[in-house]
Amino acid sequence: MRKQAMPHQAIRKGLSLLVAVIFLQFWLVGLAVARNCTPAEKSAADAQLWLNKRDKSAALALHLPWGVPQSTSSRILVQRDYVIGYSDSLLVPLWTAHRLYSSDLGKVTRVDCFRRDPRIPAPAASLPSDYDDPIYDQGHMTPNADMSKGLKPVINSFIMSNMSPQFCQFNRGVWQILESLVRIWAKEQGTLYVMTGSIFDRDGDGMRDDDSVAPRMMSRNGKARVVIPSHFYKILVHRFDDGRVDVLALIMPNDKTNLDGDDAIRYIENHLVSVADIEKLAGVTLFPLCL
Repeated sequence: MRKQAMPHQAIRKGLSLLVAVIFLQFWLVGLAVARNCTPAEKSAADAQLWLNKRDKSAALALHLPWGVPQSTSSRILVQRDYVIGYSDSLLVPLWTAHRLYSSDLGKVTRVDCFRRDPRIPAPAASLPSDYDDPIYDQGHMTPNADMSKGLKPVINSFIMSNMSPQFCQFNRGVWQILESLVRIWAKEQGTLYVMTGSIFDRDGDGMRDDDSVAPRMMSRNGKARVVIPSHFYKILVHRFDDGRVDVLALIMPNDKTNLDGDDAIRYIENHLVSVADIEKLAGVTLFPLCL
């Protein structure tokens, strides 16, 4: 895939036809109550976070075939099922990436297991208590439903290094609808490469803000540690057998937008952008091997 091929080809066809399917899924999910992980399940999942050099290389090649995103400061956290570029100073992921197979979806249900990532030193690790706030949700960057091929992958989507503060209305509304659209498209296409991340452009100048000016979420414990992104992005790549790619890229503001149905679909369509737009705003080179 060449760099000039990356700006999105608007794959909007048929989105509005998926609304009924998505909301049927939401109703069915609402009928099921997620349980919490057991201590034994948590320990078993934590053990899988520690990969040897060979397994890390294999995971990077699987999930990031166009190279590891390059930014000024990020800790690369590699697990078998997805990869995180985490900021020690902002305490949120700058990006996450995973290869999504249609055959992996829907095999297990959600099991909540919010917890500190044991691979990150204490001063830089975000905690569930940092999100004790009525305004923001612990927003998954790599969704737990994308990891539904097994219990351990689902549980390991709940490490706090995969979380970022999202307004409740946004997280439970248009963002959740977008995540469902991604899974529907994966089922149609077979395989997708999904990249999700945070943007910090509070002043709206089209460039990434300095880390020192980014606002931090105030928890009920009196601490303000985790930075609040101004926007979130998602990039979807489908690679054909002949090497061609379809790319869809979106940026949506992290705000109190509360839409559903056709209004939500139109909102998503109206926020299509190019990969170059995201790279400029996020201050990261997302596909370095495509230069």
